[in-house]
Amino acid sequence: MRARLSRAEDLLARAEGAALALLLAAMVGLAFGQVVLRRFGLGLLWGDTLLKQLVMWTGFLGAALAAAAEKNFAWEAGQLAAPPRVKPWLRLASSLAGAAVCALLMQAAWRYAADDRATGEVLMTIGRTSIPSWIASAGIPGGFLLVGLHMLFKSADAALEAAGR
Repeated sequence: MRARLSRAEDLLARAEGAALALLLAAMVGLAFGQVVLRRFGLGLLWGDTLLKQLVMWTGFLGAALAAAAEKNFAWEAGQLAAPPRVKPWLRLASSLAGAAVCALLMQAAWRYAADDRATGEVLMTIGRTSIPSWIASAGIPGGFLLVGLHMLFKSADAALEAAGR
């Protein structure tokens, strides 16, 4: 069971890593393009806004990957001195606490994105296309969802380890 959980989480982490690589490539390309265009007195009016949103989304993907590697909380110090039979329980407690915090933050972020959608505010306009601000806001609950999923994977793994499976 633990092997299947690990494979499922690894698949999710690989997809997140691929998305992160694509976003980083887009960010570097867009930023470089902006620099070159500004050298000639030009630029994309929406470029800086898009870059700011991509930074936020890459931050959430990075946080999700950190959660997958269990490098997101500094609770390891408390586990180092613990007896081996207690360590899985401490890991379970920290993972469940992280998942609960993510659930609360995701709920708040969902309300924020819904309120943002209700306002009808425009984030940026590219040509004749207006991009609503809620599209960028929707990445926030999505980011907390990804981090929370990894926390749940870690919780399940810790529970199975604590049970001796």
